[in-house]
Amino acid sequence: MRVIRGTEKAGERVVALGTFDGVHLGHQALLKTAGAYAKEHGIPLRVYTFDRHPLDVIAPRYAPKILTTLPEKMSKMCRLGVDEVQLVTFDRSMADMAPEAFLSRLRETMDVRAVVAGWNYTFGRKAGGNAALLREDGAKHGYDVLIEEPVVRFDGTAVSSSLIREELQAGNMDEADTLMRAPYVLTGTVTEGKHEGHRLGFPTANIVWPQRKVLPAFGVYTCLIQTTETVYTGVVNIGVQPTLPSGKVTVEAHALNGNPELYGQKVRLTVLERLRGEVKFQSAEELKKQIQQDKARAIRLFEGFREQEMA
Repeated sequence: MRVIRGTEKAGERVVALGTFDGVHLGHQALLKTAGAYAKEHGIPLRVYTFDRHPLDVIAPRYAPKILTTLPEKMSKMCRLGVDEVQLVTFDRSMADMAPEAFLSRLRETMDVRAVVAGWNYTFGRKAGGNAALLREDGAKHGYDVLIEEPVVRFDGTAVSSSLIREELQAGNMDEADTLMRAPYVLTGTVTEGKHEGHRLGFPTANIVWPQRKVLPAFGVYTCLIQTTETVYTGVVNIGVQPTLPSGKVTVEAHALNGNPELYGQKVRLTVLERLRGEVKFQSAEELKKQIQQDKARAIRLFEGFREQEMA
């Protein structure tokens, strides 16, 4: 998959429009529709998207935390069969661009054969462009417009990035994973912490994650810790460590199988099942007992998972 930054004149393309944060079930349905059209007509599929969330520029204080970093987003799109991604810089001039000018720039960039967008996709100044304007422009300039209807979950709610953020922040990992069709991942570098885990007998890797990413609800989770060489099962504490506070939010993972030296390494942390919420204990000894229980429960869960795989 080719990633294009800046402008580049291209030939015929099927164009998928959207922010695609999380590349969730709704996005996947849209890309499937776009991919099917592209394959039928023998035309490359290009995603046309921004390099940041528009609210980062329009109203930074209201900008949401993201579900996927750009590399994570690109990786998921590649696996879904996207041929090209055009990353457009979203700045104040883009925010102030009239919807008609946005579409004009799109047509100048490539020979648009078809545009595929979600039912609620908006574009241009003050979100003035919508599906109706896309259809009007397509009829005028001779390209097809396919509007993808919402994918809904069991309760009829439309799947959206906002909904997934809510589920993560409530600690509902199973539901968030279902809506993204993938477990939630935090990628970061292991740095030196306070060594409280070592003192308690449970050495942890203090992971510095991308600050723009959503963190699941504070608490303890089972996890996978992946390095360039191997994958460790583990437990991770996400939160402010109320019993032995550090004064900041931390992500600290403990490997169940072995005691790897991970300092300075980049790791991929897959957050799995929530074991409990964050609790302030009366003493370090009480905390240690609870950690022992958390570890034992995590080991049982992973053993049960392995047995299911072998059955």
